Amino acid sequence: MPFAALLRLARPYRNELIVLGLLAIATSLATLLVPWFAGQMIGDIVAPQSSGTVRLAVILLLALAALALLNYASVRISGTTANRLLADLRIRIHDHLQSLPVGFHESRQQGDTLALMTFEVVRLSLFLTGTLVSIPAQLLTVVGAVFVMLRIDPKLALLVPLLVPSFYLILRIVGRRLRGLGQAIRGAEAQVVAIAGENLQMLPAIKAFAREGLESARYAAQVHEAMELSIQERRIYATLEPLIALIAGAGAVVLLVLAGQGLQAGRLSPAELFSFLFYAALLTRPVGTLAQVYGQVQTARGTLARLQSVLDEPVEPGLLASGHVERATGAISFERIGFAYPDRDATLQDASAVIRAGEVVAFTGANGTGKTTLVNLLLRFYDPQHGRILLDGHDIASIAVQDLRRQIGHVPQRALLFNATIRANIAYGHAEAGDAEIEAAARLAQAHDFIVALPQGYETRIGDHGLRLSGGQRQRIALARALVKNPPVLVLDEATSMYDLEGENAFIAACATALQGRTVILITHRPASMALANRIFAIEDRAIVELP
Repeated sequence: MPFAALLRLARPYRNELIVLGLLAIATSLATLLVPWFAGQMIGDIVAPQSSGTVRLAVILLLALAALALLNYASVRISGTTANRLLADLRIRIHDHLQSLPVGFHESRQQGDTLALMTFEVVRLSLFLTGTLVSIPAQLLTVVGAVFVMLRIDPKLALLVPLLVPSFYLILRIVGRRLRGLGQAIRGAEAQVVAIAGENLQMLPAIKAFAREGLESARYAAQVHEAMELSIQERRIYATLEPLIALIAGAGAVVLLVLAGQGLQAGRLSPAELFSFLFYAALLTRPVGTLAQVYGQVQTARGTLARLQSVLDEPVEPGLLASGHVERATGAISFERIGFAYPDRDATLQDASAVIRAGEVVAFTGANGTGKTTLVNLLLRFYDPQHGRILLDGHDIASIAVQDLRRQIGHVPQRALLFNATIRANIAYGHAEAGDAEIEAAARLAQAHDFIVALPQGYETRIGDHGLRLSGGQRQRIALARALVKNPPVLVLDEATSMYDLEGENAFIAACATALQGRTVILITHRPASMALANRIFAIEDRAIVELP
């Protein structure tokens, strides 16, 4: 396992992990005392020495009580630390994934990413707060028990590997299930996964509207809710498990006192014999635990390697740019752009075009020629291999990517909608938009009439990805979201492809005046939409050609 990487993950919780390690060692030392005093007490019962039995019984009960307190502290601290570590890991991975280029997510299965963000990091946090800190204590228990057994009888100690299985006893107490809390935890965890999955699918929209901060806060709030519920559960078990151990230990002491009357002396003194047997029984637990450590280490290694492979991915180059743009005029230039997707032939090569501020232009061409690729390059979802794109005369590579994307209202071919109300989906383009602005944008997108016809109007929830709406309705909501943003540059990528002819004509009529003063890029094949354009470009043979 890359130990340095593991230490980096654990560094914020090093104090808690050190405390857990010390508690585990203290528990191991206290555990090693119990068999000795138990053997001495039984020996005193078999061969009474004044009032030593009562004294030893009190000492043994105190030792068991100390063990219960140590276990309580360990379980409570480890549970809290594990859940906080888990929350931090999830938020860190989520935020880093949002900062990665779109190309990274397109090359990776979302299921793998979700599994890493949810189930796999759980195992890693439990390994750090449980297995890792307990290894020294388990080794100490084994070494200490073997050392005392060798001191009692070296020859008999050599037979322990054969005798231990006969002393092995498992006592399992099943308590009442905490159903309510357990269901709440599962629900909260499911919502964490749901938000993460939705955000990954909606990532282009999140980036286009520069809403990474909002999504980080929404995700963090849900993660912390799940964390607090899990901490409550761990606190309950922190009380329950040591209590059961204390009761079972006290019962064993009572049984030893009652059964000791019939103990006969053998080759060893009664105290030595029973101490030896107790130490042999004690060995079963750490030996069994240590036998599982190898598998846990291998699992943690795999999780850590996958986690590091994601965290080592470089963030979007645009996040490092420092150029600031308040509001652009909208002049755009594509200068000798060359671009190829990974492992594919070039989509664009020496492609150039100049779009004046406030101009409406249309790009047309056969499917797969690179129309949408131009939009992705303008939004910096990808960067060209050569050439540059200028906004108001500034290379967009020098502009902070969130500033750049705030200038552009983007309606993609596939409407990207959240499982929220229609109002919330439209307002996503402009968080401060009022009801009047939302309604105006919906009217312009020819969406208002069908919205108010719904039973709950603008408060209608549209389901995952807007599945409760038709394709045309989803497209109109996405268009309204871009319009409410009021950007200086508006990109409509087949934005009316699912409109009927009447709806498209109404949209064109409304747009004729509403789009004045903006730079509008239309990606379209439809003659009605192209009628809006001042100029029309076609992409042919990987180049941009202006049509007469």
